Amino acid sequence: MYTIKRASEMVGVPVATLRAWQRRYRVVEPRRSDSGYRLYSAADIAKLRSMQALVASGWSPKEAAAVVSDDSDLKTERDDLERDQPPRSRSSPRASAQTLDLVAAAAALDPSAVTQLLDERFATGSFEHVVDGWLLPELDRLGMAWADGGVTVAGEHMAAGAVQRRLSAAFDAAALDGARSPLLLTGLPPGCRHELGILAFATAARRQGLAVVHLGSDLPLADWLTAAERHRPDAIVLAAPTPSDVAPVLEIIEGIATGRTLVAIGGRHQDEVVEATIRLGHPAALALGHTVSRAAALLRDRLGPGRT
Repeated sequence: MYTIKRASEMVGVPVATLRAWQRRYRVVEPRRSDSGYRLYSAADIAKLRSMQALVASGWSPKEAAAVVSDDSDLKTERDDLERDQPPRSRSSPRASAQTLDLVAAAAALDPSAVTQLLDERFATGSFEHVVDGWLLPELDRLGMAWADGGVTVAGEHMAAGAVQRRLSAAFDAAALDGARSPLLLTGLPPGCRHELGILAFATAARRQGLAVVHLGSDLPLADWLTAAERHRPDAIVLAAPTPSDVAPVLEIIEGIATGRTLVAIGGRHQDEVVEATIRLGHPAALALGHTVSRAAALLRDRLGPGRT
């Protein structure tokens, strides 16, 4: 029997997503320990892994739950899956989360609404799909609302904190044995605290099979150098979301970069960092790449199979 935290790690989705799947779709019914903790069996884990695989391939959570629960109404779709056929075209789910708004929840200083929105959104698709298609554009809207005075500093911090906790949980759940995987150092230069984009990228990179050491935001140059000496990464990934980030990013690159270290850069002002090996792209939203998943895959392909 496994705790919900361990089940989250084994399935590869955040704890909040497991709770949402259980509450909305009853795909599994974990037992309770004498202390009241949820305990998942090996059969539960197998079902949840199957559901995650379906969701990641484009199925809605409702359809995926019906398949793994052996719903006879979806037998045709289940047979297609067993024959490695793509799922049948169906209408988009009308989840209640689609009517919720992160900016409105932040403006109302309503942490419950933010939590509900994140729970339901991350239960509707794969991590990359939700981050690329909804979260990063929504965070961009939140930043503009704060700049325009529509959201207070307190509201912006509350919402951003909730998102960071959710991304951190996904990052931890994506952990793997990276002893032979290409190793990335990800983080931000000193003075930069806009961490959500780089954290989303770090999580997507882990899910692409890369080993990632995420150093966080506002890291002094000396600590970057220490981390690089300690880990000897195959690549470092930084971001320059504001003009003031360009100079400290350049200092980090000059201090760390060697012939064997790939340097990747994202953020709105990445084009000003001419020393970067790879620019990950920057659409209108906060993303570090054209999408976080494509940027992570690009870096994985450039780095090759990993260390010997």
